[in-house]
Amino acid sequence: MMDSEQLLEDDHEPVGFDWSKLSKASLGEVAIRFVFGATIALIAAVVAHFFGAKAGGLFLAFPAVLPATLTLIERKEGTTKAWADASGGALGAVSLGAFALTASLLLRWNPVAALLLALLAWALVAAGLYFLFRVTSLFLKQDQLVAKRR
Repeated sequence: MMDSEQLLEDDHEPVGFDWSKLSKASLGEVAIRFVFGATIALIAAVVAHFFGAKAGGLFLAFPAVLPATLTLIERKEGTTKAWADASGGALGAVSLGAFALTASLLLRWNPVAALLLALLAWALVAAGLYFLFRVTSLFLKQDQLVAKRR
């Protein structure tokens, strides 16, 4: 297990994607994510059947794989790493909310323009929140709080 100082240094790492980590995922981990995602999709379908497409659509907005992924990250890399990923998921959810709001307001006007503007809204909110958290050091502050609880 890493110490608190190493964990806090993660916030200084550049944003990116490491393709080599895909080969490190075991079949069991992939299966857990698949089953959890399929279960959420099934629940959304059942809700849509009984309560309509709008209600079912709300369940499809649930980040189906995130809870399973966070559990696996917590087991392998610790609570602080899982907390950091959960924070990113929360910021992503706010950004998706901006996408949904923009699209819902503009779809009747012009569907193609609405989707392009919704994509722009998502990108601006996501980037804005990310840089706000980076500039204000909120990521580091939350990591310090989590590290103190351990």
